[in-house]
Amino acid sequence: MAVTEAVESFWMQLAQSGLVPPRQVRVLARALAQEGVTTDAVVARKLVEMGHLTRYQADRLLEGRSRGFFFDQYKLLDLLGVGGMGWVYRAAKADTGEIFALKVLIDQYKNDRGMVVRFEHEARAGLKFQHDNIVRTFDCGSAGGLPYVVMEYIEGPSLLELLRLRERSRLAWEQACEVIRQAAVGLQHVHESGFVHRDVKPQNLLIDHMGHVKLLDFGLAMLREGESGDEFSMAMIFGHECVGTAAFMAPEQATDSLKADAQSDIYSLGCTMFAILTGDTPFPFSETKDVLKGHQSTVPRHVSDVVPAIPRAVGDIVAKMLAKKPEDRFATAMDVANALSIWSTSMPVEFDFDKILTDRNKTAREKLAELQKRQRSASNATNSTAKPAAISSVAGSSTGAMKIVGIENRSPSFSSSIVRRDPFGFEHPPAIVVRQPVEDKPEGAARITDALKSGMVLIPLGGGSVVPLMKDRFVIGRGAQSDLQIQDGSVSSRHCELQFDGQQWTLNDLNSRNGVRVNGENIKTHVLQRGDIIIIGSSLRLRFTDRLGSVGGWSSDRSRSILKAVVAVAALGTFMAAVFRFWPLGGQ
Repeated sequence: MAVTEAVESFWMQLAQSGLVPPRQVRVLARALAQEGVTTDAVVARKLVEMGHLTRYQADRLLEGRSRGFFFDQYKLLDLLGVGGMGWVYRAAKADTGEIFALKVLIDQYKNDRGMVVRFEHEARAGLKFQHDNIVRTFDCGSAGGLPYVVMEYIEGPSLLELLRLRERSRLAWEQACEVIRQAAVGLQHVHESGFVHRDVKPQNLLIDHMGHVKLLDFGLAMLREGESGDEFSMAMIFGHECVGTAAFMAPEQATDSLKADAQSDIYSLGCTMFAILTGDTPFPFSETKDVLKGHQSTVPRHVSDVVPAIPRAVGDIVAKMLAKKPEDRFATAMDVANALSIWSTSMPVEFDFDKILTDRNKTAREKLAELQKRQRSASNATNSTAKPAAISSVAGSSTGAMKIVGIENRSPSFSSSIVRRDPFGFEHPPAIVVRQPVEDKPEGAARITDALKSGMVLIPLGGGSVVPLMKDRFVIGRGAQSDLQIQDGSVSSRHCELQFDGQQWTLNDLNSRNGVRVNGENIKTHVLQRGDIIIIGSSLRLRFTDRLGSVGGWSSDRSRSILKAVVAVAALGTFMAAVFRFWPLGGQ
């Protein structure tokens, strides 16, 4: 029953999405039906295996979304990551099919003039660089009020991601020398073009399977001469006067970012080399002020003392890059590359890019939740709300199993199973129980009966039995007092509420942390219509409908008969509770 509803909903959303032509959707639906596919999760997995969808697209469809798969001229294929200013997608140009990395400003920042200027500045800077060790920027534009940048697509992790994937958090010293040598060659081109990067760190160096390194992210890049006016304006007006990443920031840059130069980038590259050689930063303090103080006045340990296998001469190169005074460092980035060349060894790099994408999706989801939480706080303070971008959704979290647990009650219970999904929406065995409390006050009987007479139920789209709406105020959340309790870290204690006024049901977001979506759109309050899909937390999807079932041998007459029985049983339970003031608790 519920399973077939979910499959029908999935095909409808796929047809509306534009990802697959409607005629082909019908052909695929018939073919998979003949194979006996009975759940939307299996449909999604099959379509991914057949190459009709990417995992990112399948996950969004399973979340109940039918829009947001296209941005301007580009089809969004995968979420590659999230930076300080924007989401980065693997995207295909609609007319040619060419694959690019598409970076789009985070929707919550579109009214932040400082962030918009930074983003546009990055695009202009990127267009000036044409080098084999720099991620190429091909185009830039704006759509729907959001600026974007079209860049070269690199299928590979950042150095930070690569270290996290490995059993030990450092590279072989010969490989580290080659990685930094290539990065230095790329930096030389940046400096020769008149720019200073100002944010060199492991996160901003990508590496592919062949060990080829690419420098990226020029959001903080600054022209050494000729564009100081823009930089000064951003510093004074928008509060961006101290930019960079503390763990990798040169002493002079921390004092005044406007004075950063090529030697500042060399220092940051030295911090990066220190990190990939030893597995830690030069000054691994928890407090930013202590890190900055270390850069100013403390000489870090020699890397050969930290890892004895590293040749002393290699450690001396790192030490020179980390000299406190700029004039004591290498004069140019090319000098660094030349010094490292005799120690460098190019090596192939092995990694599981699917796992990297999974981790990026999780990080992006957490980032989105944090941004939305801050946005709601700001909106509450100004009595205004803002609608997030259609493309700002990301794949589900891989942490924490969702579980709907029993609530003690004095009425007949209704159990239901919900399938937990992995970050791409694919099934895992169910492990949940739903129990709904019914008020034991005599005067509550009329309200319960009115709610039940509305005929509305919730159907878990992951599979399972229906959840009758037995109260006119029905709360869903993680708290023990919720009518539908969800053990999921992404769900608030009192997440949302369905309210019945005798004629219609309204869904209200109870200031939840991660919001509530109906048919893929974030809502604060929404008058529910039959067939609406309610999405809560990381993976719970419920269909709001006016019947207990319509397929699998369930007729509308039979549904009405069962509904009448439910009403009668609920009324009897309330009556007995009023008479005896006690009803034995159901088993958990």
